[in-house]
Amino acid sequence: MIDLVKVNDVGWKAAAYEDVTKILKEVGILPLSSFIPDHPSLESITVHEQWHTGLETDPWLWRDRLPGDGIAAYGRFFAKKPLLISAELFPLIKNLLDEPYSVEERYADGELPKSAVELFQAVEENEGIDVRELRSKIGMKAKESKNEFDRALIELQSKTDIVIAGISERLNANGTKNGWNSTCYMTAKHWMELHGIKANTLPTPEAKSQLRELLQERFSAAASVYLGKVFKL
Repeated sequence: MIDLVKVNDVGWKAAAYEDVTKILKEVGILPLSSFIPDHPSLESITVHEQWHTGLETDPWLWRDRLPGDGIAAYGRFFAKKPLLISAELFPLIKNLLDEPYSVEERYADGELPKSAVELFQAVEENEGIDVRELRSKIGMKAKESKNEFDRALIELQSKTDIVIAGISERLNANGTKNGWNSTCYMTAKHWMELHGIKANTLPTPEAKSQLRELLQERFSAAASVYLGKVFKL
């Protein structure tokens, strides 16, 4: 179990990207903000003054660099909250959250809206697509379509169909940065293949047993109880 006092003490704040990668590999699951009981978050382990500076030391930028470097999968995998899951742990988490049926089959069974299927297909056909182009491709650029679009994104992330792959910069005709960066998406399968991460194919009972053991070894009691409910252990 990670020593929360050590991590959250001022002297142990992660001031460098390399510090966060080490902590992430140790804790396995690192939310951006603190919502898992008695468990660290990117916000809690980093220096507040470094956030939103736009510099290389900005933790807000690290959240996109980590998946780009293959250190962690990034997305709203549960509780509709953005979080990072280490590359070592993600195959097991994906195994437990993944659906045995394709998005098309789930749509046919009434489990997914048509917009989610179209969104997934657009991502699958354009791995690493940025959110502006994605909305355009599926005809959801209009302001009134944003809520439906966001719901489809969260639904697909919650089943690990897609992940946040990083960001793309908005450039003007001269190639100069102009405006806010855009979030990019790719299928979780492609992200794993890109970084040489093998799928976890254990039967569900064995996968749950493996996660239970990991929670007992590396997580606080409160965090274990919370995550046990999330994964129905």
